[in-house]
Amino acid sequence: MKKSFYGKRLACALLCSICMTSSIGATNTGEPRGGIDVGKYHVDMVSTGSGPYTVIFESGFASPLGVWQKVAPEIAKSARTVIYSRAGIGQSDARPEPRLPQRYSVELDQLIEAAQLKPPFILVGHSYGGYLIRLFAARHPDQVAGMVFVDPSMERFDAELNKVDAAKLAQDHRRIDALTPPQFKAESKLLDHALATAGKMPPPKLPDVPAIILTSTMVRPNPEFFMHTQPAVAVWRNLHDQLFRQFSSGSHIVTANSGHNIHLEEPALVIGAIQQVMASATVLAERRAHQIKVDSLMRTFDQAATMLKNQRSAEVEQLVAAALTASGLSERDINSLGYAVLNERRQLAMSTLIMKYNSDTFPESANAHDSYGELLLEMRQPAAAKEQFLQAVALGGKGNNAKALEAFRSNLAKAEKAILAQ
Repeated sequence: MKKSFYGKRLACALLCSICMTSSIGATNTGEPRGGIDVGKYHVDMVSTGSGPYTVIFESGFASPLGVWQKVAPEIAKSARTVIYSRAGIGQSDARPEPRLPQRYSVELDQLIEAAQLKPPFILVGHSYGGYLIRLFAARHPDQVAGMVFVDPSMERFDAELNKVDAAKLAQDHRRIDALTPPQFKAESKLLDHALATAGKMPPPKLPDVPAIILTSTMVRPNPEFFMHTQPAVAVWRNLHDQLFRQFSSGSHIVTANSGHNIHLEEPALVIGAIQQVMASATVLAERRAHQIKVDSLMRTFDQAATMLKNQRSAEVEQLVAAALTASGLSERDINSLGYAVLNERRQLAMSTLIMKYNSDTFPESANAHDSYGELLLEMRQPAAAKEQFLQAVALGGKGNNAKALEAFRSNLAKAEKAILAQ
């Protein structure tokens, strides 16, 4: 066999990549080689790096772990990376079960358990690997924090191309079948059938996580295959657009500068995509953690509001202060929370307690004193409000925000007017 061969397009397409099973399988990734035993089977796997995420790479059809040699080492600087060869590929033991997508997905579960890989996972899939990470994410949505699709295979590609030119598509399949190495022919036929069946069913439901899809739109001057022509590439891109619409956060990046193997020809694009997804996943996780804190505080405030009705004000102030201290929220967040309680729940007394805590806890914040003063004024305590506004003016005078200082002085004037009106 030659050092490289055209990858099997599957029913969902490969845009005719060069898998380089022989040469890349033996390539040094720069990391220690080895693997792990999963039950009675050996899996060729390299895991390195550390960080808040575990980045799992799924290769294309018949491709060993070495195809990620230009990407994984850079990602390992900020995350744990896992690259591996599926059963029967590279140095991984073959297995007797039919090589169907669902079987590979189960075997990934087994690998994760054996290697003690911990979520949250960032899944990166090239070509057929893009379909496999979709299956995993659909079954384990809570474990997935983000997804990167590198020119992913789509199960409806053949069906759509058949509408354009069935004869040319059939000719493509004959040519690719002739180029497929004998050891992969049986799997190829199984996958053709499995993916054709999947193409008639609703696609797997994916978690709405940050996602990036990288699409190759390279059109060769004299394409050997119909699927490399402009009409076929347009179908390919449209299917990727449909996949991207499943996500509310992320990017669809199109490149005509590389073929199907974007991770080998333009690795910086893939590296950047993974880093962007990790950054977006972190922001999303922080927002969710913040919302959990806010929801918990709101439940405490509801409890405290009931206690206030029963004239247990001293206990309420202690309860509110303890809850806010435990939350670790910033002065700005607590200020926003106080106004949310006022505007959304119409709980003036509770909001005032929150603002009091804020001004006591952050005595150098002009904004905290001003907000507390506004609520004291609403509570018809103009003298106490004046004291807060005086502190806000004094602190605000140290800064350069003339507009804020003007607002503090305006509130001070309101308090003084209210005092005179008493």
